[in-house]
Amino acid sequence: MDSSHECFNVSVEGGIAHLQLSRPDKANSLTLGFWSELPAVIDRLSRSGKVRVMVCSAQGKVFCGGLDLQIFASSQEFHATSAIEREAMQAGLEKMQDAVNALERARFPIIAAVQGACVGAGFDLITACDLCVASEQAKFRIEETNIGMMADLGVLQRLPRLIPAGVARYLALTGDSLDAAQAYRLGLLAKVFSSNEALLEGAFAMARRIAERPPVAISSIKRAMLYSRDHGVYESLQHTVLLQSAILSGEDILRSVQARASGTPAQFADLLELGQAL
Repeated sequence: MDSSHECFNVSVEGGIAHLQLSRPDKANSLTLGFWSELPAVIDRLSRSGKVRVMVCSAQGKVFCGGLDLQIFASSQEFHATSAIEREAMQAGLEKMQDAVNALERARFPIIAAVQGACVGAGFDLITACDLCVASEQAKFRIEETNIGMMADLGVLQRLPRLIPAGVARYLALTGDSLDAAQAYRLGLLAKVFSSNEALLEGAFAMARRIAERPPVAISSIKRAMLYSRDHGVYESLQHTVLLQSAILSGEDILRSVQARASGTPAQFADLLELGQAL
């Protein structure tokens, strides 16, 4: 499946999806259409059961420059003066948050591959991914602080769970930048690569390794770790007991062991396709 959208292109090959931001001439800034198209695409890929992992990258020198500035000028929500307009602003903001949340809800893990600047809404997006890797030139910034507003799409909530909370507060309050070396030391990045070419190559190598594992186990690992982030240790352990008892497959274990012994990848069934939500 290949498809083009207002802000990104999507392709799927060998169980690996590639979502690539596609407005390099506009610093891959995100238009209003993005917030409807992204969750719809992620939901479709997730429901198919055939995607085992996704890489999220970008064209050009900048990963994402945040929201397209025209949104601030043209959207009534940013100039609301009445209670009715404020209520509509809440609904619009919840829609944008839900688009970011879609990355966490996907049945497959998502790897963000960041080159250049990743600021504003782009930073929100990568904190909702399961893994983040970057080139040495990458920089991360909560840009909203610098334009006189509060970040509101998830970075304030997710970043303190990825790096030390004190550093997250510093970044949120000052609008300062975090370079790739600092981001790696703090734990935001799993790996740093020397060039954009090496970045994509490394991200897809990770994706292929994940895609070779049993999809039901990988999906459950993602689910268990997200649950643990938001719940206590003992609640999370009980959740793991229930989840493991539901998905443990002796056949998948045997195939994995045999594959390690033979040095050849094992073959696992895709997840089942899901129907449309009611």
